Amino acid sequence: MLIATLVLSTKTTTTTTTTTTITVTTAAKCVSPYVQASSGICVNVVIDINNCGKLNNVCPSDFISCSAGLCTSVNGFIDDQSFTVTVPFNITLYSTTTKSVSVTTNGVICLSSCSTAFTETALPASAFSGAAVLPFWNDLYVFANTSQGIYYDTQGIAPNRTLIFEYYSGQYRQSTDYCNFQITFYENVPGVVQFIYYDATDGGISATIGVQGSSSGPFIQYSFGQANSVAQNMVLTFDTNTGTYSSAGIG
Repeated sequence: MLIATLVLSTKTTTTTTTTTTITVTTAAKCVSPYVQASSGICVNVVIDINNCGKLNNVCPSDFISCSAGLCTSVNGFIDDQSFTVTVPFNITLYSTTTKSVSVTTNGVICLSSCSTAFTETALPASAFSGAAVLPFWNDLYVFANTSQGIYYDTQGIAPNRTLIFEYYSGQYRQSTDYCNFQITFYENVPGVVQFIYYDATDGGISATIGVQGSSSGPFIQYSFGQANSVAQNMVLTFDTNTGTYSSAGIG
């Protein structure tokens, strides 16, 4: 399903899931939707035009991008937009629980309506009146004729499902400064959200990262305009029940 040429839903997996563990595994080098190529590099088969849907599946020349594992001829760019998505299970952040979220192109997801403000500030941010997760609040931009976009996917079986959003974006007027990160919500662990960073070429120096319950708090801020705050394969887990976060890495 395509939403406003930006937010895409991939198919829901049917693999039986008995528990949800909020830890980082080091058993595999590549984390889904990344697959390890023969060169040893992890490639994203959801959006890679040269590995679309599977390794070495190169999209024909009359297609310009790979979206949700399918070759597409969609051509466009998008900036400072917000899209409402109805998700399959309730997600919780602080005292807010909902199935309707607003996904912005500027690296913020709100559990209500959401501002498209792109000038990041320290938390709590007055730009967002309700509960919000800010994995990489910045002036992000989806460039035309690329595989960039925002995707979401539901995995597992109730009551142990996960909801994953993935950003693959550039920064405004800086197509070579890109970022790729995921946000995961857990059906059976309300109040917890996890961020995984695969790439952020500026190291987070221009971003605000954290969560907040409202424009006046409570909030948990990991960083604001901090150099080298984001490393490749870094994982941040925020628990709004306890007001704490933890960090780890994918080996």
